Amino acid sequence: MKKIMLIMAAALMIVSCGKKETKVVDLKAESEAMVQQAEEELLTAKTPEDQMEIATRLIENVYALLEENMGAPYSDSLFIDIFKVISKERQQTLIDKMPEEMKQSPKIAELIKAFEQAKAISAGNPFIDFTAVSPKGKEIALSELVGKTDYVLVDFWASWCGPCRRLIPVLKELYSSMPEGKLQIFSCSVDQEEAAWLKALKEEEMPWPQAREDEKHVCSNLYDVQYIPYTILIDREGQIVAINPTEPELEEILLGK
Repeated sequence: MKKIMLIMAAALMIVSCGKKETKVVDLKAESEAMVQQAEEELLTAKTPEDQMEIATRLIENVYALLEENMGAPYSDSLFIDIFKVISKERQQTLIDKMPEEMKQSPKIAELIKAFEQAKAISAGNPFIDFTAVSPKGKEIALSELVGKTDYVLVDFWASWCGPCRRLIPVLKELYSSMPEGKLQIFSCSVDQEEAAWLKALKEEEMPWPQAREDEKHVCSNLYDVQYIPYTILIDREGQIVAINPTEPELEEILLGK
């Protein structure tokens, strides 16, 4: 009996020695150290490109830290901080690794809900219809345009948005270069002030349907528009083809280059 006990004790010692020691990571301290280092590097950055590289590296490092330690103390706060600056693929990875009890947190549940909504409006899914108000005060629905041309490009914009205004000449050139029946554009403004919107319409002279959302017609929320300009390309069958395609990507899709 004593011999058996000695053998068992020896076996336990071997197993114990063979186990890797689990390192307890202080996510708060490590992530704050990463941020501090990035801030120090930004002070000496000489170009916007250098600044962007530093910011990108910080996001990469924080993401790697969180992915490796999802569920550890402070991982909920880190998830909230980093969620909106990482790709949808990485968002999904973190959600999949997250303990179920963490998903019940109100802030995290809200982010996950928005993520699921965003997936529903990604390329390959059917478009979501909305109704906005035309310059003459009449309602116009996106569904009135989809199916009448090969593609409809929805452009969320505003009169006060510089990048939006700079995109308009590009869209005009693209629109005029397309054969008849190929492309329709539908601009939906998020301007709160109707007068500013109407003034911009007069200045820009866009030759395609225009509309504006208001308190009754909140359209941008349906597509989770977080910034503008924001464009959505929809095909004749009502499928979303691309979100925020670049000009070369648009031309490749429309002309089959």
